[in-house]
Amino acid sequence: MAMRTASPWWASLAFASGLLFLLLGERFFGHLSGARFVLTGLGLFLIVGITATRAWTMLGSAGARRRVERTLLVCNAGTVFALILYLLSTDWGVAKLGLVDPAATQFRGAMTVVFLVVLVASIVPLVMVELSLGVALRGRFDVQSGPGNEEAGVEYFRVREIGWSGLSVGLALAFLMVTCQVASERNVARDVSYFKTSSPGESTQKIVETSSDPVRVLLFFPDVNEVKEQVKRYFESLASRFPQKLIVEEHDRLTAAELSGKYKVTKDGTVVFVRGTGDKEKSQIMDIDTDVTKFKLSTSKLRNLDREVNAVLLRLMRDKRKAYLVIGHGELNDPDSVPAEMRNADRSTTVLKKRLADLNYEMKNLGLMDLSKDVPEDATMVLLLGPSVPLQAGEWASLNRYLDRGGRLLVALDPRGDTSMGPLEGRFAFRMYPGNLTDEEKFMPRLRQLQDRRTVLSNQFSSHASTTSLSRGGAERPLILNDAGALEDMPYTGKSSAAPKKTITIRSMESSFLDRNNNYAFDAAGEIPEKKQRWNLAAAVEGPKVGDKEGYRALLFADVDLFSDLFGRDQLGRKIAIMYSDYAGTLLDDSVKWLGGEEAIVGEVVSEDDKPIQHTKNADAVWFTLMIIGAPILVLTLGLIGTWARRRRGSKKTEVTP
Repeated sequence: MAMRTASPWWASLAFASGLLFLLLGERFFGHLSGARFVLTGLGLFLIVGITATRAWTMLGSAGARRRVERTLLVCNAGTVFALILYLLSTDWGVAKLGLVDPAATQFRGAMTVVFLVVLVASIVPLVMVELSLGVALRGRFDVQSGPGNEEAGVEYFRVREIGWSGLSVGLALAFLMVTCQVASERNVARDVSYFKTSSPGESTQKIVETSSDPVRVLLFFPDVNEVKEQVKRYFESLASRFPQKLIVEEHDRLTAAELSGKYKVTKDGTVVFVRGTGDKEKSQIMDIDTDVTKFKLSTSKLRNLDREVNAVLLRLMRDKRKAYLVIGHGELNDPDSVPAEMRNADRSTTVLKKRLADLNYEMKNLGLMDLSKDVPEDATMVLLLGPSVPLQAGEWASLNRYLDRGGRLLVALDPRGDTSMGPLEGRFAFRMYPGNLTDEEKFMPRLRQLQDRRTVLSNQFSSHASTTSLSRGGAERPLILNDAGALEDMPYTGKSSAAPKKTITIRSMESSFLDRNNNYAFDAAGEIPEKKQRWNLAAAVEGPKVGDKEGYRALLFADVDLFSDLFGRDQLGRKIAIMYSDYAGTLLDDSVKWLGGEEAIVGEVVSEDDKPIQHTKNADAVWFTLMIIGAPILVLTLGLIGTWARRRRGSKKTEVTP
C-alpha cells in the first residue's frame, strides 16, 4: 500500500543518481580532470542537496510523517558520512593527515573497510524503506505541519520494521565483506594438486640482480582472482630477494585509466614491466589468461611463468640480437635440403627456434649465397646444426674469418651426415671420431630392440658455464644422446700465440663405446677393436684476446639431436614437444648465453611443464591387446559368473514346514 510522505519518491532516485555520478567521476574518469570535476561535483551537489531537503521535510512535518522523514534522513546522512570516510582514504586525505608508509597503507585499508561498511548499512535500509513506501501519492513535496496531518497516509510501524530489516541485511553484507577480506589476508594455501606455478629460477634472479636500473612490475588484475594470487606470489617471491631492484605494484585497469592508457593495457590479466624513467624508459607487456577454469591446464602460462618472465626481462634489458642458422647442406633446421638417399626419420627444430626467440634472438638463415662471401656484421652468433653434405671451401673460409673477428659459433655434428669441420678442425684442435656412440648398459629402452643402445644416457658434465643446469641436475637427470658420435683431440695447427683454451663439457659413461662395425655390440677383438671409455661429447673452445677485443667462442657437440624436437605425450595423453637435452636441463639456454657473453645470467629456468611419457613398442602392443581383447573377455566372464550364480540360487530346493 502506497503512503503519502513529505518528500517525493524521486528524491531518493536523485540521491542514487548522485552516487552514480560520483562513482563515474572517481573510478572511470579519474584520469580526466575535467570530466572528473563535472561528474564528481554534480554527484556531490545531488547528494548534499537531497540530504538537506530531507532535513527540511523532516522539520516541516510532525508525528508519524516526521518519523518517516527522519528515518530517510538518517540513511542519507549515513551515506554522506561514508563518503567523508572515503575522502580520508584518498591520497589527498592521507596527505592532509600527514601519514607516511607503512602507516598510510594501513590507514587507507582500514578506512576503505569502514567506508564500505557504513555505505552498505546506509543504502540497503534506504532502498528497502523506499520500496515499502511505494510511488503512488508521492509525486511531489507535501510538507504539512498543521493539526491532523501527523498520521495522514503513513504507517510508521511498518516503515520502522522494514528499516531495521534493511539495516540487518546491510550489516550482514558488510560482515561478509569483512570476513572475505580477513580470509584473504589470513589465507594459508596448501597446494596438494599436481598443478604448480613455476617459481623464480636462478637465471631470472640473476637478470634482476644485474640490472642497473630498478624494474617496476605493474599487475593489472581483478581484485579477486586466483590467477592474480599465483602471479602475485611469484613476483613477491622474486622481489623479496631483491627489494631495491624489483618493485611490484597492483593496479585496477579502470581506476588507473591514465596508467592503463600509457602502457596500452586493454584487458585484465596484463603484466607490464617498466625499466628506466623519462626518455630512457622501456616497457614490455605480458598477458595471462585470468579464467580460473583454464589456469591449471598444461597450456597455461603459469606452468612456464618463470620462462615467460625470463624472456620478457631479457627483452627489457638489452636489444634484440641476431642468430644466423646455416642452411643448404641438409642441416637439422633445413630438412628440405637433405639428399633423398640420406633422409630417415623426420626431424624438426620447433622448440629450438622458440627458445632462441625467448632469449631475445632474431633468427635468420645463412645460405651459400651469403656465407660464401662473409658472415654478416650484425651476427651475434652462427649455428651449424648437423650438415648432411660438406660445406664449400669458401663457406669454411667465411666462418674462419668470422672467428678472427671474435665471432661466436655453435657446431653440432651428426655421425650419420658429414662430420668434417674443414680448416676449423686444426683451429679448434678437435675432429669427429668415426663410429656411433653405443652403450649396452646405460641406454633408454624405447623399442626394446638393439637399436635402443644408440640412445645413450650420460650424467658426466663439467662445471663450465654452458652446462650449468646440466651439472646441477646430478645423476638423477641424465642427458639423452640419440645416435651421437665423439670428439677426438688433435694437434693445433695454428700459431702458438693463438692457441685456444679447450674445455670438455660433456663426456659419456665409462661403459660407452664407438660401434665401428654397426652391429650394436661391443667387439674388443674385432677387425677394428672397440674400446669402452669416457668419450668426449661436447667441448667449449675460447680463442685468445686480440688487443682489447674478446676472442672468439665456440661450442662443439658430437650429437645434433640434442637440439632436435622430441615428441611425446603428457599424463593426459596430449601431444607435447621438448628437446632431447631438456630432460637434463636447459643446455641450449646456457650455451646461447655463454656464447653471447651473458654467462652472468646463466642458470636454471624453472618449468612445471608435463614431461612427455615415452611408451615402448612392446608396451603399446600390450595395452592395445588388453583394450581390444582383454576388456570384452573380462565383461563376458563377469556376465557368465553372474548368470551361473542366479541359476544356482534358483535351483536350490526349499522345505516347506507347516
